[in-house]
Amino acid sequence: MAATGTRQSARARARAANQAVIAARRVRDEANMVSLTDYFAAADAIEAARLTMARAISDIRDREGTVTAAAALAGITLGDARKLLALLADTNDATAADTGAGENGTEPSEDSGDTDADGTGAVESS
Repeated sequence: MAATGTRQSARARARAANQAVIAARRVRDEANMVSLTDYFAAADAIEAARLTMARAISDIRDREGTVTAAAALAGITLGDARKLLALLADTNDATAADTGAGENGTEPSEDSGDTDADGTGAVESS
């Protein structure tokens, strides 16, 4: 009979240990959810700020005539200015795809870096 009691006691200890592990995991999961919420909120804020920066560079480019001038005025490299403008192009493409609309009808500036697949900048009409 002692063996049965020992087995039951061992099972009870194992259940208690398993419950402790599950409770610890639950606490970590809850803390991780808070951290992940903070992380994604910050990522959304960064994305919004980058889009605001991109719109500002685009506005300056429209007034000054070139991306190079806009980059110089903003104190950033030409590559960074182009990356920001690419964000706007991606956003416009996604919006057009979502709404089923076509191109926005604006021509890219001469130094915007827009080229076709073969790198010539030529646009084929279909």
